[in-house]
Amino acid sequence: MRIIEPHCHMISRVTDDYERMALAGIEAVVEPSFWLGAPRTSAGTFVDYFELIIDWETQRAKLFGIDHFTCIAMNPREANNVPLTQEVLPVVAQYCRRETCVAIGEIGFDRQTDAEEAAIRAQLQLAKKLDMPVVIHLPHQFKKVGTERTLKVVTDEKMNPGKVLLDHNTEETMPLYAGTKFWRGLSIYPITKLTIERAANIVEQYGVERLLVNSACDWGPSDPLNVPKLVQELVVRKFPRDQIEQLVFRNPIAFYGQSDRWTFKA
Repeated sequence: MRIIEPHCHMISRVTDDYERMALAGIEAVVEPSFWLGAPRTSAGTFVDYFELIIDWETQRAKLFGIDHFTCIAMNPREANNVPLTQEVLPVVAQYCRRETCVAIGEIGFDRQTDAEEAAIRAQLQLAKKLDMPVVIHLPHQFKKVGTERTLKVVTDEKMNPGKVLLDHNTEETMPLYAGTKFWRGLSIYPITKLTIERAANIVEQYGVERLLVNSACDWGPSDPLNVPKLVQELVVRKFPRDQIEQLVFRNPIAFYGQSDRWTFKA
């Protein structure tokens, strides 16, 4: 099974993980910008971070035949530092046009503050101006309320739903998309998001249209092979193989392929 991992934070993983991913059938990865575990204190640290994921991670991935792409953004948690956000947003505008950047993200809510909403709106407006896809992080706490607020913001900003991916959904948020054409993401990260079994249940219930699955692997208790493991679970459940391939391969291409810097060759 050919697989694309559409959301992983490889800067926090060892090189051996790339080898394991390649052996499991993963041909391309997308690395959204995220919080590093401690607050950053200056815009220069974001510059260094963006350079690292654009350059170094691309080179590490290539060692194992994996294409590496990025998403650039001011992340939700650090957006509460308003002076820093004001410094970083012009940097985001600069770096989101770099050679491997295929979307703006992760943006979204963490503590669901007004400062976070202001950062979301600014970056949605940038994405609309540049006609770029957007990856949105749904909050870990009070997720349903946060998802409803997120949907209101993207609707207010008149975003093209076909270019918006709302990630980290659960059973309680999936019904909120009824009648919409937004892309929805499931993160298989058992401690704070979904187990393989729960993700498989959601796939069986809702189907694969406009749905992406990812590991969201980072420095926490996560596994970069959770998408291949979901494939195995769906095969065991006798889920149609062509739909599994659409879920883990064709859907990521359909979403990120809207970027002119998505150079993956299927």
